[in-house]
Amino acid sequence: MIRTIENSNGIVRFAFKESIKQLENDKKKESLIFLHFSYGGNRFKYSTGYKSCFMDWDFDKQRIKQTKSNIINAIEVNEFLSKIENVIKKEYSRLIADQIVINNEVLKEFLDTYLNKNVKVDNAKPKTFFEFCEEFLSQKKKISPITKRSYKQTLLKVKNFGIDNNEKIDFNSFDKRFVLNFIDYLEENNFSLNTISKHLKNLKTFLIGASEKRLINNLDFNIKDFSVAPQETTAIYLSEEELNKMFELDLSDKKHYELARDVFLIGCYTGQRISDYNGLTTSSIKKINGKDYFTIMQKKTKVKVNCPITKKIKYIMDNRYNGLPPKKMLEKDLNKYIKIIGEMLEVNESIECVSNKGGNEKKEFIQKYKLIHSHTARRSFCTNMYKKKMPVFDIMLFSGHKTEKEFYKYIRIAGEERASHIVDNGYFD
Repeated sequence: MIRTIENSNGIVRFAFKESIKQLENDKKKESLIFLHFSYGGNRFKYSTGYKSCFMDWDFDKQRIKQTKSNIINAIEVNEFLSKIENVIKKEYSRLIADQIVINNEVLKEFLDTYLNKNVKVDNAKPKTFFEFCEEFLSQKKKISPITKRSYKQTLLKVKNFGIDNNEKIDFNSFDKRFVLNFIDYLEENNFSLNTISKHLKNLKTFLIGASEKRLINNLDFNIKDFSVAPQETTAIYLSEEELNKMFELDLSDKKHYELARDVFLIGCYTGQRISDYNGLTTSSIKKINGKDYFTIMQKKTKVKVNCPITKKIKYIMDNRYNGLPPKKMLEKDLNKYIKIIGEMLEVNESIECVSNKGGNEKKEFIQKYKLIHSHTARRSFCTNMYKKKMPVFDIMLFSGHKTEKEFYKYIRIAGEERASHIVDNGYFD
């Protein structure tokens, strides 16, 4: 007996909704593209949602012309057509294999689900800009509490700007005019240039998210407008000599000062952020190839680093904390006490500080000890290791900087000291 095997894939073709004869008379007239699927003597028709015209359509390939067509997303549309052709064939084969009854309703339900057409959207109450931002923050992964607080502060500033200026803030409020007025508002409220830059950067994050969801229809909206170059801050570092004096200072009769000093020094010797060096425990200590390390999962970057427990760190732990890392201290207390310790050590060098606040530039000289704070530890590590000629890539391994550009912001060598460092590296005779 002679017999044939039925095509279990079905046959797909793409064609216009209108007849070819109609479209040939007006070759620029657009028509919906439909998927036609023939299976087991039945025919199923489904709108792709895309349109084309006679002159842009390749009837042999059943795709939009990509070489002569002026359609900039021709490749994207053609890829979509190929994708739904493949998925409906695969689904049809699966249904046959599972002996499921196949009809047009089943195929339509499948494609609607595949293309997310079955997802119900609640259009009863459109989200306001601020509701969108709150939802955006709640869905944002890998965001630290500090960063989240910064975003919320930005939203509060934008809300207050709207209230104080009797202006309703919605998705289409954001244009060049808004940026200039918002900057003026922050300057009038005596915010520094760096704070203004931070708030614009945070706002830009929300606006990019809203723009991607096509919630912004303002033709004057340009994300590039939401940028102000931050001013480089006057940040100092403590030299090896200054750190040694701090290490040797007897603070045994002032235990709260002693704790602040020891926590701070561990930051200077490991190069970590305060969120990582303040509050280390015995579970942080690991032995690698016979040597002790602090194994730290950095809270901001979620990167694991192994910081050697140096002789000085070990001395601090063994002689003052029974072999344990010093306990955690409130950052505000650490910043307060470490400045007092700097004053005790007579770290009195005058540092020129330039700031821009309320739109006005201010220049003043401040004694170095008044500028010491928790972040000085990290800058001290990076700068001192750089001066010791440790390769930048190796320093970054401990500090957790992602790029050299970001790393070099932490190098605080200027003037005569930097010139001397370059000469010592052998670049001049």
